[in-house]
Amino acid sequence: MARPGQLTRGRANRMIKTPGGRRVVHRQKFYKSGGICPMTGSQLQLPKNSLYRLSRKASRSSKRPNRPYGGVLSPAAVRRSIIAKTRE
Repeated sequence: MARPGQLTRGRANRMIKTPGGRRVVHRQKFYKSGGICPMTGSQLQLPKNSLYRLSRKASRSSKRPNRPYGGVLSPAAVRRSIIAKTRE
């Protein structure tokens, strides 16, 4: 979720008109963004964005790919670095 300072009325609360014609307030949920690879800049292949309270219960290994640099570098960047190391 967003930090409490970012949950201002304008960002968190939205006035929604229901099919019945009433206007109600919907509270917007903020999800954390997925990871970005520092080498390629592409989105990492992580599990679906989840709420903080749900991801806190899961184990660390279940939230990241089970390979070298899993959750940090994209598969293409890992492949590129492994090939570069073997060619040295």
